[in-house]
Amino acid sequence: MKAQECPVCGAGGLKKTLSTERFEYKGEEIFIPDYVAYECAECGEAIVDPETLKVSGKLLKEFHRQVDGLLTGKQIKQVRKKLGLTQEQMAEIVGGGLKSFARYESGQVCQSKGMDNLLRILDAYPEMLNVIRTKEKPSKNVATLTHGNT
Repeated sequence: MKAQECPVCGAGGLKKTLSTERFEYKGEEIFIPDYVAYECAECGEAIVDPETLKVSGKLLKEFHRQVDGLLTGKQIKQVRKKLGLTQEQMAEIVGGGLKSFARYESGQVCQSKGMDNLLRILDAYPEMLNVIRTKEKPSKNVATLTHGNT
C-alpha cells in the first residue's frame, strides 16, 4: 500500500509502521512480529497491510485452534490420509462441503468442536467409517416404535 490519503478522515496521509502486535484470546496471548500497518497522523486510524492480514490471519486461526484444543490443519490432513480418503470423499462423509473441509486443512477456517470430535473419533477408530457410510433404512421394528402403536 502506498502512502495515501486516509480513507477514514480524508485529511491525513498514511505512514507505514512496522511493529510486533500482541493478540489475546481466552487469556492466552500471541505476538506477531513484522506487523505492517499504515497509520493516519491526523485521526490515528490504522489500516493493516493486506499481506500482513493474510499471514497474521492464518497464525491467529492456528493460535485459536491451539487454545481451544482443536486439531491443526496438518493434523486434519493426516487423519484424512490415514483413512485413505480424498478431500472430496472426507467432506461427503463428515458433511460441511468440500470447500469447508479444504479450508480446515489449509488453516483458513477453524472447524467446530463437534467436527473436531468426529475427526478424532475417526482417527482413533477408523472402523467407524463403516457406521457413518451405512445408509440402511431403519428396520420395521424401529419404524413401528417411532410411529407409536396404539
